[in-house]
Amino acid sequence: MAEPKAPSRGITAAYASFNFATTLLSLAVVSWIFYYYSPPTELGRAVLLSGSAIAVVRVAERSLGALLEPLIGYLSDRTDSRFGRRMPWILLGTPVLVTAFLALWFPRQGLPTNDPRVVLQFAVTLILFWTAYTAVVSPYLALLPELGATDEGRVRLATALAVSEVLGNISLSVGGGQLLGATALFATLWVDNGYQLAAVVFAAIAVLFSLFFVAVVREPPREAKHAVRFSLRQATVESLRNPEFLPYAGAVGGYRMATATAVAGIPYLGTELMGLDEEHAALLLAVIIVFALIAIPFVERLANRRGKAAVFRWGGVGFLITLPMMGLIGLIPGVPPLYLGVLLFVLSGFPVATMLVLPRALLADVIDVDEARTGYRREAMYNGMSGVVEKAGEAASAVSIGVLFDTLGNGGSRVLGLRLVGVAAAIGVLLGLWLFRRYSLAR
Repeated sequence: MAEPKAPSRGITAAYASFNFATTLLSLAVVSWIFYYYSPPTELGRAVLLSGSAIAVVRVAERSLGALLEPLIGYLSDRTDSRFGRRMPWILLGTPVLVTAFLALWFPRQGLPTNDPRVVLQFAVTLILFWTAYTAVVSPYLALLPELGATDEGRVRLATALAVSEVLGNISLSVGGGQLLGATALFATLWVDNGYQLAAVVFAAIAVLFSLFFVAVVREPPREAKHAVRFSLRQATVESLRNPEFLPYAGAVGGYRMATATAVAGIPYLGTELMGLDEEHAALLLAVIIVFALIAIPFVERLANRRGKAAVFRWGGVGFLITLPMMGLIGLIPGVPPLYLGVLLFVLSGFPVATMLVLPRALLADVIDVDEARTGYRREAMYNGMSGVVEKAGEAASAVSIGVLFDTLGNGGSRVLGLRLVGVAAAIGVLLGLWLFRRYSLAR
């Protein structure tokens, strides 16, 4: 049997291009949706939903998603078609994903805060968007261990995905910021504000990059080890019995809670603590992402020399240093709020790079342990199980933000809730590090 090879650069680029597309859509929702539906009152924009209402919908959506993640992974592992186990899900789910994304940015206007019609539309479209996202991305990520059959191939693909996520973040921050301020175009387009304009542009870009991926990437042939015969219950139990999975999942869940909390808070930090307008506040995420991009090759080299798990832990420690300090913006005498904020975002580059590069490569190793135990390759099931804890972390993030903002404030004269966002995020990181202490794979 021929030795497995690392994927070619063309396949790597095409594979990563789809990640760019889904990152652009998902990050726009994570970064902007809270601010879009529940802006600070002093901006003069209509508050469509309160923070608590958004949190309730998010928890419901995350709870449903937690049930769907392993189910979709299980079904993808058992799918048998001439297009493979993964591609049918991607081909059918992507149009739904893009359509639901667009619908999120066109809610009913002129209604009071928390009007049931707005709540219902928001809940339905958000659930549809994240369900389609799961149905597409879980099988897509399951291709990584199959396309990258060697450790070198997996690190290459994981690094390419990290770079594509960075580029997606930069596109959102820089391009999104420009589109938010492009009010002159509204008269010629069927949009009412910059968020809707950005949504239309990002949806079109996502479609183009998705077509590139579909045209180039071919799923590896199905083999005997792919013919999984477990029931859904058995598959779930076997995943939980994997000694490396729970430490991995716990860490990823805690980190996800932290990053979702921090990302949702960045627009508020920019406008309320750093004195920026919305257009320039949208650029703040680009500061983190640019320095994460610079750090990615360094993270890759460190992971190859010192091990992926060790570098993953170092990234967590970096988060513990930077996140709580974000609440100090504007409180340190003699230090301009903008300077301190930008400095903290720069220092966050390395820990963000570890989160971008390492989790998928770590999960591929966890899947290898499962194959050694069971004799089967169940990549999508493990991505689904990982998605459960990630959604739990995001639900915890939504609850913490909703409670902090509604009780302690997120703008004007009441900003204590906003200042505590970084502390809440750091708690998620600390929990993740504590759970990850039992992860024993040294690669």
